Amino acid sequence: MPDYGRLYRFSRFLVRSFYPTYRISGAEKLYDPQVYLCRHFDTKGIFMTLPWLPGKIRTWSLHVYHDRKTCYQHMMSYTLTDRFGWPKWRARLASVVIAAYLPALMRSGKTIPVYRNSMQIIRTYQKSLAALKQKESLLIFPDRDYASHDPEMGDLYDGFLMIDRLYYRETGRHIPFTPLYADAITHTIQVGEPILFRGDVRDKSERKRVLAAIQKQLSGQEI
Repeated sequence: MPDYGRLYRFSRFLVRSFYPTYRISGAEKLYDPQVYLCRHFDTKGIFMTLPWLPGKIRTWSLHVYHDRKTCYQHMMSYTLTDRFGWPKWRARLASVVIAAYLPALMRSGKTIPVYRNSMQIIRTYQKSLAALKQKESLLIFPDRDYASHDPEMGDLYDGFLMIDRLYYRETGRHIPFTPLYADAITHTIQVGEPILFRGDVRDKSERKRVLAAIQKQLSGQEI
């Protein structure tokens, strides 16, 4: 597996110790490399999947969490103040702690920074392709409304689909996109059916077919 650092391994140990254990249904469909997709559920999706998945996993994470300064600014200007409504003095104290911990955890966990609406997104694709070629799988949370708990999967960011074109160009094979449906009631991770492109990702009808199949499975349908 990726050479995870001590901080990540310790943090994962704590989650496994205090968070409900999730059983994997369909574990025979887990193999490296592939691209796993899961609902975010306002960070709950992370705790319901990442600590329990076997194999070599590299998680996509927003780039602001990879740098101490940008992490602090994000916490102060949005997450803790605008979103959670904390008073500034309290948000400032928490942001200092979070900004010291999160970037270190990202490095320790070998996460891949995602640069949305930026030309730097090419770095995300390059790191992702390198990981897949080393037989490390990706874990991506593609929902636009990441705080939604609606059973129906809403709109998805679809930029991650470009990984298939890059992987096919390098290997001559399509990469499987495998939805994971985490059920907080039964404490299970249901592994969906791998979805593969039948042609080029730039084909609108093919892209639409793949996205629709992913949405259905992430909504708990046909899984």
